Amino acid sequence: MSGSPFFQHDFKPGSAPDSPPDSRPDKTPSPGDARRAARGRVLIFAGWTLRIVGTASGILGFMVFRKSLESDQWSSVPHIRWWLRLLGAVVGFFAGVAVFMIGRQTVVRGKQHIADVIESLDRLPGTRYLLYLRPFSNDALMSGLPDDIQGGGNAQNFFLVSGLTYEESLVRRFRRFGRVIAIGRPGEALPLPGAARGYLPLGDWQSEVSRLIAGAHAVLLAAGPGAGTVWEFTEAVRLVPPARLLLLAYCDAPTYDRFREAVAEEYDRRSRTEPGAPVTGLWPPLPGLPDFPSPARPERPRWEVLLNGGKKRLRWDFTLKGLIVFRPDWAAKFIRFDPTTLRLSSTWTLSRLVRRELQPVMDQLTELDTREEPGDDIP
Repeated sequence: MSGSPFFQHDFKPGSAPDSPPDSRPDKTPSPGDARRAARGRVLIFAGWTLRIVGTASGILGFMVFRKSLESDQWSSVPHIRWWLRLLGAVVGFFAGVAVFMIGRQTVVRGKQHIADVIESLDRLPGTRYLLYLRPFSNDALMSGLPDDIQGGGNAQNFFLVSGLTYEESLVRRFRRFGRVIAIGRPGEALPLPGAARGYLPLGDWQSEVSRLIAGAHAVLLAAGPGAGTVWEFTEAVRLVPPARLLLLAYCDAPTYDRFREAVAEEYDRRSRTEPGAPVTGLWPPLPGLPDFPSPARPERPRWEVLLNGGKKRLRWDFTLKGLIVFRPDWAAKFIRFDPTTLRLSSTWTLSRLVRRELQPVMDQLTELDTREEPGDDIP
């Protein structure tokens, strides 16, 4: 499905730790000198050309292959011409897939050269923006492209797979509420497509992030057990109202549990040693983060397994497993995108599931007032 951030991906969230605060360079590591806008536009054009050529070759090969296997063609099996046509169809299809995939990666590389980079984060106060915070180790996942049709599909439909990275898809979901910005990863040669990147120096990075959190229209934070991400979550709890914080669960259940444990420890430390909210001086209550929901139907009837194309397809899951939202008293709710609730998994039914579960979140963000000053709506 084009534009969706919810494809499956073989990513192991615990495979790399968050970048610790002391890994940031001494000066702002802006990649501006490495970007070439003209080169980026050329790469995007070349990539789309390859995608079109690959799609044409792949679909033609698939159609010829399918035609060759129709019943009225069986009389031609003994003839070498039939075998050559079948071989040509197979080669054409897989060549089209390869060219198509190269084209998608080329487009992404071109987008990196024209990606939105914020020259100075000091210009953000007074503007409406959403702050996207994540473990830097998540960038390997979020910069990837979906490699299958959501929920499955036949070979011909492969060429309809989205050309957006997972981060681009996330940004597309939320950009209606304001410009989505993120802190750039230290040392990256080029920014990733998606959220606009701003870069921070090593010295006192936490105060800069704190200022960005306080001024954000909303904060989107991807859960992870690393020290930097855990500090950012507790800082968001300290500075923003509950309705302005969304916790994103791209991780699996064990990683999420480690995040919850680390948050409890960090909150206990900070609430005893550091000032609380700017207005009251007190720390808000620690949100009781809910358990990671288990699949609603981990086992399926045999007829449902057959109807959905086998057990492998029924093990399919979204990349973004769900969201945690907060009520005014900081009571938390885990909104799980659970494909096992569906009797028949398809692109349409999965998309409808996501839209239905996301609607209350979108309504909540729509109702938020514009913040005149950082902290002006903290209870």
